[in-house]
Amino acid sequence: MKKIIFYSLILILAHSCQLDGVEDQVEDNSIVQNFGSDSVETVDENMLLVDTINGEANEMVFQRDDGLRVEWEIKKEDKKIELNDVVMVNYTARVAAGEVYDTNDKLGKPVPLKSNIGMMIPGWEAGLLEMHEGDKGRIMIPASLGYGEDGYMTVVPPRADIIVDIEIVSIIKPIILDDGVKVYKWNAVAEGKTPEKNQEITFDYFAYKKGKDKGMYDNSYQNETAFSFKYQNASVVDGLHIGMSVMKEGESAFFEIPAKAGYGSKGLLDLVPKNTDIVYDVRIESIL
Repeated sequence: MKKIIFYSLILILAHSCQLDGVEDQVEDNSIVQNFGSDSVETVDENMLLVDTINGEANEMVFQRDDGLRVEWEIKKEDKKIELNDVVMVNYTARVAAGEVYDTNDKLGKPVPLKSNIGMMIPGWEAGLLEMHEGDKGRIMIPASLGYGEDGYMTVVPPRADIIVDIEIVSIIKPIILDDGVKVYKWNAVAEGKTPEKNQEITFDYFAYKKGKDKGMYDNSYQNETAFSFKYQNASVVDGLHIGMSVMKEGESAFFEIPAKAGYGSKGLLDLVPKNTDIVYDVRIESIL
């Protein structure tokens, strides 16, 4: 079975996305070896958030009325994370007063997160948007802003609060292209050619819609095979061709595609509403 070689998106995405075909692959990933019912069943739900510090909000503690809390170990003053940004982070997520259920530690390198596409549970995204490049701390997420009444499988119990220890390594600056397409290249290579007309580009992807019902609507992993198309000569949205113009073999990026370069006024079946911006998270396998 094909491995997903990045962080465990299944848990970041699970709150708002359809992940048919992805779950089995992610559960086989080495990143989730600590997952399992044995760890989460020991959690005492009456002890949730007992490991927070006490005290009122101050310059190193952000506290919201709905229970969202951010505590800083290191807090910077400039380069605040903005809506739609892509940031590289190191993180460890755990059930409050319980076991770690997700981390990028086994990868040994930061991973990308993009806001405003339904990629994260609401509390994670809201906490992230209070932080800056270079910050280090933790986001404390009440169940109402996490996995709610249902929890998630055997990993996150019902009504469980979540704590995410996080370090903001960098904010990725986008490359702005024709028709307003933005490419946030989060994994770049030094050598390699950009594609030429009629070359076949093979890549894996996650596709998201923005707007009120934001979230993932498609991914290549559900078919256990990468997707291919011929550059500048295929029936894919224009935004993919535009974004691919600056990509090299082995690179990864988010393509933010305005509706006019996506599915436009027609939308895509019942997956993408009309006049909706979309985002592709692409990982290039080959350009031939």
